[in-house]
Amino acid sequence: MENYLAASLKNDYQQHYRRFEAQYDQGHLANEALKRAKTSRVWIVGALTLLFAMSSDFFLGAAAAIFGIYFYQIIVTYMQKAQAEDCMEEIERWLNQKGVLLQDKTPFFKADEQLKNPLNLFDDHVYQ
Repeated sequence: MENYLAASLKNDYQQHYRRFEAQYDQGHLANEALKRAKTSRVWIVGALTLLFAMSSDFFLGAAAAIFGIYFYQIIVTYMQKAQAEDCMEEIERWLNQKGVLLQDKTPFFKADEQLKNPLNLFDDHVYQ
């Protein structure tokens, strides 16, 4: 017996899947941005500026600003990544309730334990 999805929910399946794809791509970009922000060498400049801060309030302010920029980049990209992951989790939960399992961006029937037959949610043959 073949599995089918409810034809009355076809539009919902497709909209949720499109949203998932967009959030997946956004989450991937945010993860890459987070890696770049963490590996940034701006903190080294802040540490060097902090060495000169002993003799000048200007250098103390500059060091604080440089460290602020470094941590701001990390916090903003982490928040973007977390938002994308939360949205993806919500969409995955909805699809899972409807009998569709997502592996990366590929949908499968929940009963397909070996993930051999990927679904095309935009194909009319999947719906009944």
